[in-house]
Amino acid sequence: MYGRREFLVRSLTAAAGATLTSAPATATLSSSARQAESAMPRRDAAVPRNTEPPLVHYHMPYAGVSLQPGSMLTRAYDEAALLAALQGIVNRDAPRLYILGVSGGGIADLDSFWWQRMGDLGWSVARQQPYEAQSLSELLQLFKHRARGLVVWDPSVPATANVAATLAGVLDLLPVAYRPGSGAETLYSQIVSEGWRATVSLVHADGSSVFTGKGTIPGTDLPSTGSAKNDAYLWAKVNYLDRGLCDSEHMAYYIDSYWLLVPGAANTGFWNNDLVNHDYFVSQRAFFFDLDPWNDEAPVDDPHQPPGTDAATMHALLDSAYHLTNGQKMIDVGGFPPWGFKYTNYGEAGGQHSPVATEWKYAWTLSAYNAFMEADALGYDAIANASFTQHLPLRQRYPQPGPPDASELRRRGLLRPDGTVPPGLYFAFYVGDFDSPAWLYQNIPSLWNDPARGRVPLSWAFDPNLALRAAPAMAWTRQTRTAHDTFVAGDSGAGYLNPGALEAPRLSGLPSGIDVWARHCRRFYRQWDIQVTGFIIEGSAPTMKAAGLKAYATFSPGGIVGQQLPFAALVDGMPVMAMTSEGIGGTPKQAATSVLGLFLPLDTPQFVVARAVLQTPSWYEAVAQSLRASAPPSPPYPGPVQVLDLPTLLALLGAYAKSQAQPGALASG
Repeated sequence: MYGRREFLVRSLTAAAGATLTSAPATATLSSSARQAESAMPRRDAAVPRNTEPPLVHYHMPYAGVSLQPGSMLTRAYDEAALLAALQGIVNRDAPRLYILGVSGGGIADLDSFWWQRMGDLGWSVARQQPYEAQSLSELLQLFKHRARGLVVWDPSVPATANVAATLAGVLDLLPVAYRPGSGAETLYSQIVSEGWRATVSLVHADGSSVFTGKGTIPGTDLPSTGSAKNDAYLWAKVNYLDRGLCDSEHMAYYIDSYWLLVPGAANTGFWNNDLVNHDYFVSQRAFFFDLDPWNDEAPVDDPHQPPGTDAATMHALLDSAYHLTNGQKMIDVGGFPPWGFKYTNYGEAGGQHSPVATEWKYAWTLSAYNAFMEADALGYDAIANASFTQHLPLRQRYPQPGPPDASELRRRGLLRPDGTVPPGLYFAFYVGDFDSPAWLYQNIPSLWNDPARGRVPLSWAFDPNLALRAAPAMAWTRQTRTAHDTFVAGDSGAGYLNPGALEAPRLSGLPSGIDVWARHCRRFYRQWDIQVTGFIIEGSAPTMKAAGLKAYATFSPGGIVGQQLPFAALVDGMPVMAMTSEGIGGTPKQAATSVLGLFLPLDTPQFVVARAVLQTPSWYEAVAQSLRASAPPSPPYPGPVQVLDLPTLLALLGAYAKSQAQPGALASG
């Protein structure tokens, strides 16, 4: 597939400047998004600016919508898509519109919870009295001077829903599906009757499809890929991404309107269409896409395409974004493969590969282009209001106690006066998984308020870049931490990628991106005072080599734990160890048994870290109690398991390494 991908990249670059004939607005676009903004008149005259309240709340009515395909679900979907785009436009430069009603993680209204937390943090905006809008129509009336018309997408080509989301951000347009009807029968007919008009249409006036997968891709001189889906994305690439009108440092990988055909496929609710996630990426003028990363299959939503067409387009999009950054910036990609609906062998998703293999394939693909994911994975994938909360004022630095030095380790009895480590079973919990703002937003309300928090050392693995879309959660947990709450970075630092795929030779053929990654991580690690990276995921990508390890030592000096690292050692003074377990779960007793099985019957210092996912502090406390109650016999074991936080465990491992004649030969369980 490399040959096809390279052909696409060359062809698309040559075609830059072409426009879709049914979208005349693109003809006036200049070379930057801000210039494009000034080039198009606003509709300010319709409603005076002083009619807009400074702060508006709107409670979404979609939580109870049935997932049965039909007109009611379609209407809810269309409204939610338009609402998210409107919010992204309105909140781009200031926090004006806050929506409520997303449920998840055992909380009926997550947005009310986080609104209260922002007030607790002292943000003056969250202490204002908001105006309560009563309907979407009222919101459109309040904010219509901020939008420049409609972008109408084609329900027959679900990918055009994502293309419309891209254009919403670039051109300040409101996306709506072409569903003609009478009166207010459909959202399209309603807002057209209220005077809204299409600035860009991705469907012909008679309702026929612009993108057909035949001939030449409209608005370009590219031959069709044979797929209407891919033709739509490539049209958007040529006319918006390649021309620098999208923000090259933000992309969005969210399921398109195919979701309407199979809304209950993964046994999830309405919010798993991920529409509420769109607002932030619209505000950032991101490029939206939904493509199969595998080059050996045709996806279930486009079964007649030549196998690998989706993958070739994904590579082309990432290649374009990479070159727009001159390879000097990391690219933040929100979202995750929609594994319950497409691209895997789960249920009726129609793919050949498992969900985990697909995740790893996608991660490797991103990493090859200096891109990382904010992994809004199915089940807890929805997060609302990030376009609003991005304006929450954050401190320049959130300090926390650093890893203990030798004197502190000696004081705690973990280090002898001569600098050697006593034989013992040293263990730390890795508290995951928090590589997604959505998982933080949905799960921290219940996990953080668990009554057992603070009674056992827990190393919370929050990727520090989550502050971009989940700033309230990041700031509130820092403000309310206990002495037993420690923060480390999750996988694989300031974003989820495969660091080994940053090093040359790369899947993309591009130069090494490891220095760009290190520079990116240093910014976030400094602000959130992170010194430890608790889990580096390599997946199916190459294992990190010396250059990658040395780069991590510059921003994660307290240590790293790696999925594929086959050793425990020091690299430029940074402790390095392998993750000794794929994960623990089940009952606390079962988890404790798994942990004990990671230690060897040797009377030496041993160091073990085990990952658990979305467990409560009460569960961790029960595991710790079970470990104490199930201490292995001594000898041959050197005593009971000692539960430490991860920075302390790694500091102790580092001290042990220094005391050895051969630092690379360490007992790691």
